Amino acid sequence: MARMSPSTERFLDEVVLHTTAFADAAHTAGQDARVPSCPDWTVRDLAEHLGGVHRWCAGTVSRPGEKLVRRGVGDAPMPESVDEVATWLLEGAATVTQTIRDAGEDTLVGGFGTMVPVAFWARRQCHETLVHRADAELAAGVPVLADVAPEIAADAVDEHLAMVVRSAGRRPGLRGDGETLHLHATDEGLDGSGEWVVTLDAEGPRVEHAHRKSDAAVRGPARALLTVLTHRERPEDVGVDVLGAAELLERWRAHGGV
Repeated sequence: MARMSPSTERFLDEVVLHTTAFADAAHTAGQDARVPSCPDWTVRDLAEHLGGVHRWCAGTVSRPGEKLVRRGVGDAPMPESVDEVATWLLEGAATVTQTIRDAGEDTLVGGFGTMVPVAFWARRQCHETLVHRADAELAAGVPVLADVAPEIAADAVDEHLAMVVRSAGRRPGLRGDGETLHLHATDEGLDGSGEWVVTLDAEGPRVEHAHRKSDAAVRGPARALLTVLTHRERPEDVGVDVLGAAELLERWRAHGGV
């Protein structure tokens, strides 16, 4: 099944959209609130992380042909004032999105262990921001990712699965004997881009866009699949149905829910 990914420009628009929603949720929660999905962090820690990642990415993209820049070098610190934190977050989002636009989506820049086109970072920053928006909304006790377009949430699921596969070497808990997990985003209009089959092989997981009978089937809206797979929410709380070997989903959440 063919997968149609959103455009680079769409991803950049989404970075700003989700940073705004993140800032709203962070303000509602308060800086000292704990983040249920990141229990060692307060909302302030989460905000500092997201704003720092945006600025770090902008630094990397602004240096074509070079490796990833070091985190935190030359970054403006996050202000103490609650009212100024939202401005700081939005400034970071504006900086990274404009830097990506200026660089051009095909320009090669530093990535994780290799050079990547700038378009890679548009997608990565979109989904980084989206998942941390979910963290902030969980801390605030407001609806999670309520207005996220299904095609964006489905692409975030796709990227999440690919990231876990790339890091299989440090996830021994996801090695198996061929067990399969079928994921199905039930939103209308996704077609083949909303279905995946995950196979747990001896070397680690592999993922393909497919529809076939598997040892376990997980069905629900794309935004709910994302928060369930990344261990932000429980399937029974967000309308996700699990059929068959439910332990395979729990295994993924325990070892792949980054």
